[in-house]
Amino acid sequence: MFNFNTQKKQTAPNMNAQVQGGNNPTAMPASESGVAATQEDYVNNRVAEIEAQRREFMAKKPDFDMQAELQNPDFAKYLMKNGLSVEDAYFLAHRDEIIETAVKNAFSRFSARQNRITENGAGKNSPAVVKKNPKDMSDKEIDSIIERVNNGEKISF
Repeated sequence: MFNFNTQKKQTAPNMNAQVQGGNNPTAMPASESGVAATQEDYVNNRVAEIEAQRREFMAKKPDFDMQAELQNPDFAKYLMKNGLSVEDAYFLAHRDEIIETAVKNAFSRFSARQNRITENGAGKNSPAVVKKNPKDMSDKEIDSIIERVNNGEKISF
């Protein structure tokens, strides 16, 4: 991709030229300084690399559609021009949507926990302890306690 030869000046292969079955009028024959062969090798290697990355990313994200993503100018720029991997290009192109979804999910989990009723003992307030004093009881309450004791129940105050 880069020409580090300082002996003689060569032009870098034209990466924007089409390379399909040798029908490209702008590509030079392989015999002329090897530029066309280098360009074709680069394109073929990059296409194979992108295809392998696409398969690998589809294992992680089965609903990934490469054709639809290539219509997204950001994704295409990150993948083709900047040379990023398919996964990196996808996450960069969709970073705003991904962050927005994560924030919404976190907020909904937080609000669901906040609206939930706390269980006994889990809250800040302890349950009220009520102790009845026999001298404050009415005659009906004392009679019901006497009846419960006669039935064998043990009662403490």
